Amino acid sequence: MTISVIIPIYKVENYIRRCLESVIEQDSNKFRIECILVDDCTPDKSMEIVKEVVDDYKGGNISFIFLQHGENRGVSAARNTGMTAANGDFLFFLDSDDEIEENALLCLFSCYLKYPYVDVFVGDTYDEERLNMLNVITNDKNYSYVIDDKTVIWKLLLRRQIDRHVWNKLIRRSVVINNKIFFNEHVSLYEDVIWTYKLYAYSSSILILSLMTYKYVNNPLSLIHTTTQRVAQLVESLSIVSDFVYKNPPLINGKIAYYAAHRLFTFHWLMIALEAKEKTNLVSESYSILISLRNALLWDSLKHFRPFLALFYMIMFNPFNKLLKNRWIRSNVYRLEQLAYLLS
Repeated sequence: MTISVIIPIYKVENYIRRCLESVIEQDSNKFRIECILVDDCTPDKSMEIVKEVVDDYKGGNISFIFLQHGENRGVSAARNTGMTAANGDFLFFLDSDDEIEENALLCLFSCYLKYPYVDVFVGDTYDEERLNMLNVITNDKNYSYVIDDKTVIWKLLLRRQIDRHVWNKLIRRSVVINNKIFFNEHVSLYEDVIWTYKLYAYSSSILILSLMTYKYVNNPLSLIHTTTQRVAQLVESLSIVSDFVYKNPPLINGKIAYYAAHRLFTFHWLMIALEAKEKTNLVSESYSILISLRNALLWDSLKHFRPFLALFYMIMFNPFNKLLKNRWIRSNVYRLEQLAYLLS
């Protein structure tokens, strides 16, 4: 069996060596690794370092594929390029400023041997900046938790209890290719929300492994940290994300599953976009989409006789949105959201 590790590369000269070495150091005697390196027209010395590391590699179970964009197209396009070129049975996305833990792929592969019918294997991630783990389903070390009930998968996803990042997942490639689950290249931030939403929608089962297999490294040069330069992109991206989620509710036997959870999931991304917009004087088509979605959420909740949801959504409207300037309310929005969910 072959695992295709896809690594987009752009402005990571301070991180790419350790990232690539973490792949080379994997115990891959039971499978092969196809390491796909996508140069997204990086202007620094990242690719020089990559070639130096690859030239020094003396093993035999890893093959390296170099792909290059003619111009910088963004991480979504780079991942699409990598997926299209991949030949492995499984895909594994690795950001070039992050690392995978020792024997990470072997641990995930061992789960596949034990549960060969599962489509997605999710490892735990250590967030270097927050000093915590991202999986919240179980904290038992080395414990694997299989979810093969579609309604449960939807429930956990919509309540943000399954990691929605694209990386640190061993993903059956046939699920991605057969269902054409590619990244929206117009979304430059939070692009993984739509992608994982589709992935879980088409996956018959997933496995959560409570073992750290991935290390998220805080890169101050990454897009998510350049907020003053990227607010417009953030608003545009999240308008697409919110619109997509709202228009694609989970359907079980023709009915919306977990109505309140789905609408609150939409609300979550919409609020991030609206908050970002408040930092600028941005008036664009993206902002019009956000306002339309805000209004739709309110009226839709009233139409479905969900008064507590409607009351909660009022925080998006004047003058109630001024409450968000209150520190207590800002820090407890998630708890209020959970209360609205329980009451609805």
